[in-house]
Amino acid sequence: MSRSRTRILARAAILALAIAVPAAFAAAQGTPARPVEVRGRLATGASFTGKVERWDLQGISGAFGTRAWADFVAADLRRIFTQLMDRKSAAQWLALAELLGGMPDGVKPAEDAYRQAKAAGAGGDEIDAARARAKDALAARNERDRMERERRLQADVAGEGADARPWPVLTDAEQVAACDTVREGARKALDVAGIPFVPVETRFFVLCGDLPAAEMQRWGRELDAMYARVGEVLGLPRDVNLFWGKCAILAFQKEDTFKLVEAAVFNHKALPGLRGVCHMQGPRTTVSLFRGNDELQFAATLVHETTHAIMHRWATPQRLPDWANEGFAEWVARACVPRSGVDASRRPQGLAFFRGGGDATKVMALDGAAGTWPGDNAIGYSVGYLLVDLMIAEKPAGFAAWVKAVKGGKPWRDSLAADFGADPARLAAGAAAWYRTNDGAPRKAGRK
Repeated sequence: MSRSRTRILARAAILALAIAVPAAFAAAQGTPARPVEVRGRLATGASFTGKVERWDLQGISGAFGTRAWADFVAADLRRIFTQLMDRKSAAQWLALAELLGGMPDGVKPAEDAYRQAKAAGAGGDEIDAARARAKDALAARNERDRMERERRLQADVAGEGADARPWPVLTDAEQVAACDTVREGARKALDVAGIPFVPVETRFFVLCGDLPAAEMQRWGRELDAMYARVGEVLGLPRDVNLFWGKCAILAFQKEDTFKLVEAAVFNHKALPGLRGVCHMQGPRTTVSLFRGNDELQFAATLVHETTHAIMHRWATPQRLPDWANEGFAEWVARACVPRSGVDASRRPQGLAFFRGGGDATKVMALDGAAGTWPGDNAIGYSVGYLLVDLMIAEKPAGFAAWVKAVKGGKPWRDSLAADFGADPARLAAGAAAWYRTNDGAPRKAGRK
């Protein structure tokens, strides 16, 4: 459903609500017998006081201007409406119930108004119709509020450049369609391997494959917690789903199955040693991996690749430089799977690099597009991991600000100096000085 279509339906719902107002209520609205002094709070946090000179289904008017009922918090809407209404009128109780039922914080007080309407003589059919309209109005309002939150998030990040253009904000109907596409893509992938499609779904993920159902459910819970952890580090709102629909997780027991799906579905030859990969197909994200006999390594790979999926979908498709892109994914894997071998495999190599006089700026310049990443013996992963670990430990807010700036299209070197507070040379020198005598990054009390 297009955005214009959604706006048309929302306006139609408001019009239908006004048309449906019973005649008894329409006759009662207008000018009070005498001005009524009120005090009200709005959902924005603002408040006002003054005398109501006129009122109707849409709101109230007075010296304070015009205030729409939809802009109030539910408690104040109910209090002011009952000051103005005829409490013997079933129609007016029903109108109040419908207004309240269309507000996120008004569903519970709406029930009392429905009971009052019934006690005053409202029929069952009238109440059912009002409930249905209120439900539609609440859904439209929730959709509008969600889309506005997502637009604000993107506007706060997006900058100049083609790669920094924000992802489209989807309507509810478009999100449902995207989820259907994700499920169908996952089903087709499993068909290739002859595996029944029995998905496990969370708010953000569709998990499927040939792992036991109970295990898949556990991984779903772990991924939702990991999503929240990444959001916490980067300062993302907790209630925003960044994904196009949902992120698909294709989890297989055996490496052969993983390689078959990679080749047949993604036209990708999985090289020896590769345990998982995140596929970005436009706005759509899919993580494919196998478990094998090492569950902790599987968990770390799952978190690492899913971090890539989250970062791809945060506001814009702009990517961090390879050292930070992979270093952050390894940092999240270590943080979310502390018993995995991530730290044991990366930290010693990184420490040896710094203690041997290695220049981190040369590692930071490695670029996959140029064919230089990840460097000799894959040193980029270890150095990137230690750099990110140090950055988050020393300046967590600065790290988040830098990532946001890069996602917004700023050159990463410039924004490293401007938003984190250290250009590449200074960051490299600081890391070298620290890691020459310290095995780990600084840790605050209580931080693991």
